[in-house]
Amino acid sequence: MIIFNSHKTIETLTQFLPKNPIIVEAGAFDGKDTQKMAHQWPHCTIHAFEPLPEIFTRLHANTQHLPNIHRHPYALSNKNGQELFYISEKPTKPGIASQANSLHAPKDRLKVSPLIFPRTTIVETITLTTWAQNHHITHIDLLWLDTQGHELSILQAAQDFLPSIDLILAEVSFIESYHNQPLYTDVVAWMEQHGFTHIGRDFTDQTTSFFGNALFRRSALL
Repeated sequence: MIIFNSHKTIETLTQFLPKNPIIVEAGAFDGKDTQKMAHQWPHCTIHAFEPLPEIFTRLHANTQHLPNIHRHPYALSNKNGQELFYISEKPTKPGIASQANSLHAPKDRLKVSPLIFPRTTIVETITLTTWAQNHHITHIDLLWLDTQGHELSILQAAQDFLPSIDLILAEVSFIESYHNQPLYTDVVAWMEQHGFTHIGRDFTDQTTSFFGNALFRRSALL
């Protein structure tokens, strides 16, 4: 098991990826990590998903100068259509969307985080399988899921496509941060049942934070 620093995530991923990886980043937010990946792999192709229009505008502004980044104004989900989206804000910055927006209503994270969720909106959703078919994507080197409790739902709806994904980095939670959110152990168990091995994480235990990131590699590659 690799234990990596969350600030060195991209550097950690380098050992598992080719020099020209195809990357799908769900929950790209304002594109800071997107830009770092484009710098790390100059010959990569990144598909960055961000469904909230006000944040998508920031993502576009921050990444439009990079031709290998393709932006998609959708939330990856377990169905195609529209869904209610819960928007987070810092109390000190009212009206400005923060980075914990979710398709799930907030629950226990309200007890451990200062963020509030004062408003909702409707966003467009698409499954990974549908999107891949629409864009003629047959292989993904890295699937990065930062979707605030919706990671496993995305994967469960894309079971037929999973053999075409080499590496998955998924945010996981040790508490039910959002309603009906699977916990870390649930995600690991499901992934291991569906052809992936848990090879790394950016936390040493489950007491210093209420969430972390777990790294999975397709077992056939080990």
